[in-house]
This record gives sequence, structure tokens and C-alpha cells, in this order.
Amino acid sequence: MAKIVFGMAVPHSGMLGQAPEDWLNNGERDRNNPELWFRNRTWTYPELEAHREAAFEPFLTIEERTARAARCRAALDKMAEAYREAKIDVAIILGKDQKEIFLDFSPSIAIYTGKDVHNGPPQRSVYAPDHHVTHACHPELANYLIDAFQKEGFDLTDLFKWPDNVWMKPLPEYPVAPHAYSFVYHQIMDDNPPPHVPVIMNCFYPPTQPSMARCIEFGRVLRDAIKAWPADVRVGIFASGGLSHFVNDEEFDHKVMKMLSEYDYDGLAAIPDGYYQSGTSEIKLYVSVMKAVEETGAEMTLVDYVPCWRTAAGTGEGMGFMYWNADKPTTK
Repeated sequence: MAKIVFGMAVPHSGMLGQAPEDWLNNGERDRNNPELWFRNRTWTYPELEAHREAAFEPFLTIEERTARAARCRAALDKMAEAYREAKIDVAIILGKDQKEIFLDFSPSIAIYTGKDVHNGPPQRSVYAPDHHVTHACHPELANYLIDAFQKEGFDLTDLFKWPDNVWMKPLPEYPVAPHAYSFVYHQIMDDNPPPHVPVIMNCFYPPTQPSMARCIEFGRVLRDAIKAWPADVRVGIFASGGLSHFVNDEEFDHKVMKMLSEYDYDGLAAIPDGYYQSGTSEIKLYVSVMKAVEETGAEMTLVDYVPCWRTAAGTGEGMGFMYWNADKPTTK
């Protein structure tokens, strides 16, 4: 039978590919955003800066940015090393589309059942190599998972062909994978992923967002389905996404990470869904991984948490790097 041996949650921010000298350029986008989501409501930038008393100005120096960028790079290197050490045979990658491929409809949860996925230019270098690559997916496992989820009351979308990625300018001849997946291929898997299944969960856009409780249940069904899959393989499950963003909320992130480390589903589900909006909604993907790996007894390894700011109002991203390795003995 298949065995879950590894889980990972990793941010995929474009800031991770930028020189620290360029971080503040992103702040212009934040200043012009009339709907910055923070703690259950939207704010204009002036409202947010006044509310937070411009407290993050001291962290915008080039020295601070350089130090935080270096910590992020070191954490990514450690995450890639942990992935290599896990020696997985098959991967499940949970991500989301940010209106890169789904422009005219918004499926709540989709599983890709095609045979391969493409990456490469004109995707940014943080997400892809400088040449076109094709990675093998796992249609057999993907179709098996769809059947398993349907039997458990999930109504899923079967995505059997990648739409064009409209973020790519000019549009290439091949459909580049959304950045949530391409980041994992490039930064964690060294452009050589194992056969895998991409799962697209719409945590970002109302009204078809699965709730936190539903994402916990998704992790349970995923776990049970993999355990019942009659293949002698080591399976790793990956969540690609952030902690709090595009307004960084360090206090909230630490609260969430504590719950993740303690498998505290009740606590995570009790947080109002209004907190899991905008980029912060990607925490729901982390929780699906956590539920899937729980029975292995693995403890969460927090490689680092690096809040990265780009304005005095604290816009930016909370970069949380964590994994669960079932092969490592627990200290409990």
C-alpha cells in the first residue's frame, strides 16, 4: 500500500526572487490597492497605515531587507534538502489559481488528470528555469483520487487539459503551470519533480472558496485514499502558498503556526473565515497537508518564519517554511 512519508508547506512569493533592493517597488502596488485585506475587513492604504501607526518603517532599510532575504534563501535551501532526504516516489501538490488559467469560471476544487505539465519562459526566473521543461504527472493516481473524493461527498472538477496561463506575456506555445506549482518544481524539486498530481483549490476568490472545515476534511479524505491506494510508493504532499499577505500579520502567523504544530484543527476552524482571505487564504492548503500527515506522528519542523515588509503600513508577506518528515522520530 502507498505510504505518506512527507509533508511540506512553503511560500511562493515573487519577493523570494527579487533582490532586496527591489522589494519596496511592490509597495507602490499596495499603496494603490483600495482593498487591502487585514483582520476580517478591507482597508485603503492610508487607513491601514494610520491604523498600524506606520510601525514598520524601521524594517524597510536596505540592511533589514538584505538580512531577511538571506534568511529566506537559506530556508528555501533547507526545505529543498529536506525534500531530497525524504526520497518520495509520488507527490501531491496543493495550490491555487490566481486568475492565471481560470478566467471565466471558478471551480472550488479541481484535480488535474492529464499526463504532463509545462514550465519555463516567459515565467519569471524565481518560478522556472531559462528553458522549456515538461514534467510527468500521474493520471492514474489523479483519477483514483477523484473517484475516492466523489465517494466521500466531494464534487470535484476534472481538469484534463491545462488552459493557457494568461500571466505569460507573450503567450508561449505551451501552457505554463500557475506560479503556485512552478515555484515548487523549480525551487524545491530542482526542476525534476516525481510523477505527481496537481490539486487546484480556490481558496482565493469568493464565493466558491472551500471553508477551513472543508479543507480539513479534504486532508482526511486525501490521507485515507492514499493509504488505500494499492501501490508500494512513498508519497509526499506539498502546500504552495503563504502565511499572511498581502498585509503581513506577524501575531496572526505565530498563532496559526502554533496550531499547525499542535494539529489543532478546532482552533484553526474557529478563526472567522474572514481572516482567511486574499493571500492569507492559502493557509487552508497548509491545513490539508497537516491533516493528511497527522497519522504518521510526524512533528512539524519550522525551518524559519521571516516577515518581509515593503511599506510602513506593514504590507508584505509572512514567509513560513515548514515540513513534516515521518521518517524522523518524534520527541513526544
